Amino acid sequence: MKLNFEIKKSKNKKLYIQLYEEIKNIILTKQILPNEKLPSVRQLVNRFSLNSSTILKAYKLLETEGHIYKIPGSGTYIKDPKEQVEDKKQKFIFKCGQIKTNENINFASATPSVDVFPTKKFQEVINRVFNEVGGEAFKYHENQGFIGLREILSKKLSPTFKDISSDDIQITCGAQQALDLIKKSLLKPTSTLILSRPTYFGAISVFKGSCNIKTVEMLEDGFDMVEFEKILTHNYVDFVFTMINFESPTGIRWSYEKKMKLLELSKKYDFIIIEDDCLSELYFYDNPVSTLKALDKDNKVIYIKSFSKILMPGIKVAYMIVPKDILQKIIAAKFASDVSTSGLNQRALTYLLEENFLEEYFEKTRKIFRGRFELIVNLIDKIPDLEIYYRSEGGFYLWIILPNFVTDYDLYFELKNRGVSILPGSVFYPENANINRIRISFAAVTEDQIKMGIKILNDTILYFKNFKNYSDNFTPII
Repeated sequence: MKLNFEIKKSKNKKLYIQLYEEIKNIILTKQILPNEKLPSVRQLVNRFSLNSSTILKAYKLLETEGHIYKIPGSGTYIKDPKEQVEDKKQKFIFKCGQIKTNENINFASATPSVDVFPTKKFQEVINRVFNEVGGEAFKYHENQGFIGLREILSKKLSPTFKDISSDDIQITCGAQQALDLIKKSLLKPTSTLILSRPTYFGAISVFKGSCNIKTVEMLEDGFDMVEFEKILTHNYVDFVFTMINFESPTGIRWSYEKKMKLLELSKKYDFIIIEDDCLSELYFYDNPVSTLKALDKDNKVIYIKSFSKILMPGIKVAYMIVPKDILQKIIAAKFASDVSTSGLNQRALTYLLEENFLEEYFEKTRKIFRGRFELIVNLIDKIPDLEIYYRSEGGFYLWIILPNFVTDYDLYFELKNRGVSILPGSVFYPENANINRIRISFAAVTEDQIKMGIKILNDTILYFKNFKNYSDNFTPII
């Protein structure tokens, strides 16, 4: 290929950056097509009189961003844009939401900031565990979970859930393990499972490849029931996965009417509903929300409740309430996975529940997250090119509609360069999709970080807007 550009020494820009930008421009303007071969390092050394290390650094940067790929012994080639999108998506799904970044402002993480954690209280109950049972806390506990924890949970839940007992509860190492136990014990390659579009990508990462997945559009009050019923009339559906309250990524809360309709259909078409309830305590406006399980009269719901996002992620304790006819399969899968969840953490959580600490703690955290929510919504509303898809009443997710002059991944990478992390909307779809949306979480950021982060977001949107054909002119910040 002919390279019609020059590389010159400059105080303002390093040589490898110049080379990287020129080659990237050639790729983006399609002067060279996918799977075509780039010049070798030796050819570029001779063409521009550069050191081989300069060439290698430029190629490394292009490879890191997904523009090129190498075949050992053959050379360097242009990557197909479709493959770039799928590569980026898989990297995000692999992280499963627990995103640890080097960016200064983290709008990607769904983990609450450490200033919210009840660390002093947790230290108190840990000390109580040591004082009262000592080394017993470090033995393997029952496979189904510490009986003391299951009993206090059943007592707390009995006013809401019909005929609940400690025997109906399975303790797990977080909600993600609960989903994995369902996959291992209940799903078959021939099973059909329904996910929403979009949906929690932790569910995508667990279920994709293990069964037949079909998707239903998520509206502002729950599933598109017309589309859902069409699927049910033409397919035998085994499972439906839902996050009824303040779901990821949209923050949507299902309406009562659609909750009841989903339960009605589960009975009519004989499918099991998997309800992942991680945020129902975090409602903002003195209007407690109900779970689907609380309305479940026919025992069609597998209920999953994690303490990771409402208490502390490191506690790694969740529980499942499972219909009796399939509970033994879940118990067996748990034994095969890791035998037992941490006895120390189970006992500490038991004391927190016995002391009614969580009710007071949730009151405090609701105020904190409501303040962050109202601040970030107010700031985003001032950016004319952005639109909030749904104004949640709890949780900590915002689903943002982007203007047509920027893609979710391009915005992600440019914000990353500027010290801000978000999640591209594409990762919340089980199938390949070009989605002009992003998810912003305000779980892990302070109010000062929110102000700075949204300012940077606004500046970045303006940066793309100034280049209507930004793919031809895009120059990353290095």
